[in-house]
Parts: sequence; C-alpha cells; structure tokens
Amino acid sequence: MRLSAFDPWAFAAFDAQAMSHLLGGRYDEACLAAYRSVQANPAHSITHVQLAAALAKLGRPAEARAAAARVVELHPTFRFGRQFASVDCAPALAKCLGDALRAAGLPE
Repeated sequence: MRLSAFDPWAFAAFDAQAMSHLLGGRYDEACLAAYRSVQANPAHSITHVQLAAALAKLGRPAEARAAAARVVELHPTFRFGRQFASVDCAPALAKCLGDALRAAGLPE
C-alpha cells in the first residue's frame, strides 16, 4: 500500500492493517503497522492500544506497558471492555485484544 506521508488519515490505514494482522496472529506485522500508525498520528489513543496489544503478543511486556501508559495518558478513562462494547467488537477480536491488553496492564 502506498500512502502519502502528508495524508492526515494515513494512520487509519495502518490501524486497519494492525487489527487485521493481530486477528490473523501475525504479531510482527501488527507491531510494524501499529508503529507506523503511531508515527502518523501520535495523539490517537487507539493506535497505542493496537501497539500495546501487538507488543504483548510478541512477549515484550515492558514495551507493551509503555504503550498502555500512553493510552491512559491520552485517554484517562479508557477501559477496553467499554471500547469493545461501543464498537460492537467481534468476539474473536475482543478475545485476542482483551488477553493482550490485560497483559499490557490496561484496565478492563
């Protein structure tokens, strides 16, 4: 995929890639897409959620906790259970993300 570095919505494409890779068990690719999304829009909390999940799945707990801390810094009332409910998250994705986000230290 070719994205302009100047496209203000480029992060959304990387977010979609990260979610797809997470669900598919491709955690290295998910991590790369999430990092790119963070670079494109460092103020978007969900981008950091995806990064925390990918890092947790890769067995990198210190980095996952750092990404989770950034989520809470950007969105102090964040709860992943509430987020999943608000977007009608598919059960398989909620399970995949929930386990990882719990491991990263994000509140349910």
